[in-house]
Amino acid sequence: MSTQHYDESVPVLIVGGSLVGLSTALFLSGQGIRCLLVERHPGVSPFTRASGFNPRTMELYRAFGVEPAIQQAEPRRESSVMILQVESLMGKELSSYTQNVSDFDSPASPTKMSFITQDRLEPILRTHAEQFGGDLRFNTQLLSSEQDADGVTATIRDNSSGEVRTVRAQYLVAADGNDSSLRHHLGIATHGPGTLAHQMFIIFKADLRPALRGRPIFFCYVTNSQIQGGAIGASPDGLGGMVNVPYDPAKGESKATFTDAHCQELVRSAVGDPQLDVEIVSRRSWELAAFVAERFQRGRIFLVGDAAHVMPPTGGYGANTGIADAHNLAWKLALVLKGIASPQLLATYDTERRPVAQLTVEQAYMNFVERMAPHLAGTITTPKIEYYSVIFGYHYNDTKLYDNPYRPTGQPGTRAPHIVLERDGERLSTVDLLNRQFVLLSGVNGQSWHEVAKAIGEQYGIELPCYRIGAGGDLTDVDGDFLSTYGLSCAGAVLVRPDGFIAWRSEAAGEDAERNLAESLARLLGR
Repeated sequence: MSTQHYDESVPVLIVGGSLVGLSTALFLSGQGIRCLLVERHPGVSPFTRASGFNPRTMELYRAFGVEPAIQQAEPRRESSVMILQVESLMGKELSSYTQNVSDFDSPASPTKMSFITQDRLEPILRTHAEQFGGDLRFNTQLLSSEQDADGVTATIRDNSSGEVRTVRAQYLVAADGNDSSLRHHLGIATHGPGTLAHQMFIIFKADLRPALRGRPIFFCYVTNSQIQGGAIGASPDGLGGMVNVPYDPAKGESKATFTDAHCQELVRSAVGDPQLDVEIVSRRSWELAAFVAERFQRGRIFLVGDAAHVMPPTGGYGANTGIADAHNLAWKLALVLKGIASPQLLATYDTERRPVAQLTVEQAYMNFVERMAPHLAGTITTPKIEYYSVIFGYHYNDTKLYDNPYRPTGQPGTRAPHIVLERDGERLSTVDLLNRQFVLLSGVNGQSWHEVAKAIGEQYGIELPCYRIGAGGDLTDVDGDFLSTYGLSCAGAVLVRPDGFIAWRSEAAGEDAERNLAESLARLLGR
């Protein structure tokens, strides 16, 4: 180990303070792991950007007590939403993707889709991460990082004061976006279609209420004489919004083309009102792309979110997939840093999350081709997967990657299904029992499992709560679905991981099964 002097040491250094970096800080600090997050920008994102956080994401935030704050900050929930193909907001509707808001929810989860926007969500994540003890430093830039067998040495600069400090971390999480400098530094290649279009994202203020005409429009794809393959979205109050338009560097177009006057012209075209009073708030260029890094880990450095995979926004998968990355990695880092698990556990981050990211990118790309680039239809090579199968149905095993979440099997490697339970007259979900730790769920005759689990928990130094579910048990199975859904007899049990995925199952009790439980947990922990 190097004898170099460090200004400070921390178990985990997170580089990047957007949605995924903030979520990583939340999930780590919420499990008692000290972390330092550095973000070069002076604060959280002022842009709406991502919107629409699916029920699985909300389950993750729910486990850390963040769901109520999100619900309070999100815009009023309409009974329906409209996603349209239009000539303009005021003009002809070419096609409609209108849905009831309830369609975005799912009986597979106790949570609901949140339509909060990124600019409202990030301050909530920041506040909760800091309340858990996370050290979040904005306007602070990573200058360099080098890893060795024992950790990572990083140099950071406070952009306000100019002070440069060296930080020693046991692990580094790269959440530094689609053009990740850390991914490049590590020499990790990417695979996939790559750049699909250059885009300009324009934030503006204007009164859109006359153009909206009371329609609950969430998003519109725009095609007219001036804009092809663009989009417009309105703010919840209808007094502003965003316009996204492609540009082509091969035709001499560049960021410099987008003057205030040109941006105003584009907004008026997307709205369909040539006289609209428009104030341009900001603009930024970005690349619409689809790719996956060839690996998500190199040594003690891990890629999460856009640093690991980039996908078109069509489908709303990108941010949600990155948040799931952060959660998968965080509970594993927490167990390793607490000395409960071997570092071997960390290798499963790549083997579990990269295949899921690959198929999710393919689904988002398919949506992009269908809605915005039909001329690329010949490049589609994978079948369409139902939305909630993508959200809830992915597996962490070698048999198959996706399943129907409405016909759960309870097999190891799948998400533990949501079942409505009751305790002392109060309704709750199996999801609410899975709170950042391993949990054993059994039928009412599974008392022997609880004795075994208690001994195993003491052996490995972990909390291992146990619940007997059914009449006469710790919790009542309201609809009588627990045993059949989880594939158990009343004497069977399942061990659920801290991320809500099933690690082990025994349909019934038995001496060998009890030994298998201990061996399964030992294998998972690398002990």
